[in-house]
Amino acid sequence: MSEQKYITIKDIARECGVSHTTVSLSLRDHPRISLATKKRVREAAEKLGYRRHPMLSALMANLSQSHPSAATVPLAALYTHSESAVSRNNYHRKVLQGMQERAGALGFKLDCFFFDQKEMTGKRMSQILVTRGIRGVVIPAFMWAGGHLSIDWDEFCVMCVGYSMLRPNMHRVCPDQYRAIRMALRELRHLGYTRPGLVLNERSDVRTLSLWRSGFYGLEYGGERRDLVPVLETEAINETLLLEWYRKYEPDVIISSDLEIIGPLKKSGLEFPKDVGLICLDLRDTGNTIAGIDQNAQLVGAAAIEQLVQLLYYNECGVPEFPRVLQIPSIWCDGKSVVKQVEG
Repeated sequence: MSEQKYITIKDIARECGVSHTTVSLSLRDHPRISLATKKRVREAAEKLGYRRHPMLSALMANLSQSHPSAATVPLAALYTHSESAVSRNNYHRKVLQGMQERAGALGFKLDCFFFDQKEMTGKRMSQILVTRGIRGVVIPAFMWAGGHLSIDWDEFCVMCVGYSMLRPNMHRVCPDQYRAIRMALRELRHLGYTRPGLVLNERSDVRTLSLWRSGFYGLEYGGERRDLVPVLETEAINETLLLEWYRKYEPDVIISSDLEIIGPLKKSGLEFPKDVGLICLDLRDTGNTIAGIDQNAQLVGAAAIEQLVQLLYYNECGVPEFPRVLQIPSIWCDGKSVVKQVEG
């Protein structure tokens, strides 16, 4: 099988009978080139199947700026929320740290861009990135769940973190939340807990593609239990609903991604782990006070950059026909909020 020829600017120039400089300027919509020539060049580029190589474009753009780090290829992290929101959230901080460190190790420079700025649109953001020679884009998880984003996707190689961006469906790197909750349930069984109860925020359930809930029911039903504690899922922590649920089903351990449940439970007189055990599915710098799952956020960020670099290498721009998902294993962390149960 013959190797597919990579179409270059010189091939387009030969097809149109113009110089390669004219082709380059036409593809960049330079005002010096007439509209008729631009149209002819773009039609020829489409006919030949030309696609700009993002890594070479970015490198050349930086080299033309003549600064000390000119050889560093830029990447972009596009946040749909503010810089301060990132700094306040432990998970987002760790993902960003992982992305920055891995990008630097591979010879790239990661710049952050924020859609919270006034009058920032998808079209304007796309123009900024193209002007700066950026072709590799990573989209961290949204603060809200089930959102969408509009940029000129065909211009960029894109990798998402998590499932919160529903449209368009892009390649993703995600914590393996399904296996994480099953690991947590097994750890609880080893400790002797027999009636786990799961409390979820609706936004978390959407953001995780219902994988925590699916893993919980899958493992519990797999054990042929008939007295399962039903999942409590609420839009926000509701003290009344939480206590009603607890008193009705009497779980011996509560699993949640939202540590805000601690306040209402303690207010009602419950103590951890004396009265009920507690584990968190998204531990955030709680020391060893709370047991649960560390989602390995820093490794998730590093993996997102590695996957993005691979897309750049193969020049895979635009919305993929068959999006891929890479799942990063989580870690179980012991804590004082659960203890070995005494039999009998």
